[in-house]
Order: sequence, then C-alpha cells, then structure tokens
Amino acid sequence: MTRFQKELSGALGAYWKRAAEKELEKVREDLQAGKITIDENGVARNCIGRVLMSDMLEKLAMVTDKVSVEATTAARDKEVSKSLAEYRKSARPVSEEERMEMQAAFGKGTTVVNVLTGEKTEL
Repeated sequence: MTRFQKELSGALGAYWKRAAEKELEKVREDLQAGKITIDENGVARNCIGRVLMSDMLEKLAMVTDKVSVEATTAARDKEVSKSLAEYRKSARPVSEEERMEMQAAFGKGTTVVNVLTGEKTEL
C-alpha cells in the first residue's frame, strides 16, 4: 500500500484523508480542464507535455480508467532515457570555479563523481 493509499483510506488520520480527497478532486479538475491529457494509447501527460511521474499517475488511475499505467510507465522510462542521453551528450568538463566550489564543499583529495555522466573529478 502506498503512502497516498494509506492517506486516502484514513489509516493516517482524518486530516490526511481529507487532504488526499482534495488531491484527487484536483486531479479530476486538471483532467477535465485539459491540464492532464491521455492519448489514444493511454499515456498520460502533464500540461507541458511530459509523461506523468508515478505519484501523479497513481492518483490519475484512481479517477479514470482511460489511463494505462503500463503504457505511461514505459513512455516515461523512454522519455527519461532520452533526456539523460541528451544530458550526457551535452555535458561539459568541470570548470575551475566548479572545481574550487567542490573542493570547498567536499575537501581536497576527494573524488567527486557525476552520477549522470560517470565523470570523475579529483579535487
């Protein structure tokens, strides 16, 4: 059971139950207003065209049966992979200023690793 499901069930108290119900109502309103869209494959997107993340997808699935959790998750994974590939392709080496800031934060002699590119910077 997710945190949101616990809230909605009332397991965490009346305050959280009311808050969860309000969130679901907001999702319904956003869907009706076109702020959330669902394509013919069941893929849900937000108002700027990005595939929904799992927390919002969970809520949307509670208010409509038109969304496909599997298709949306697959589309999100593809979107994230593409974004990471673009980031890695356009990544630039660490500037001297960034190196000095890292050294101030982590200390001289430390190795800092960019978890998105794998680039290692010796300080």
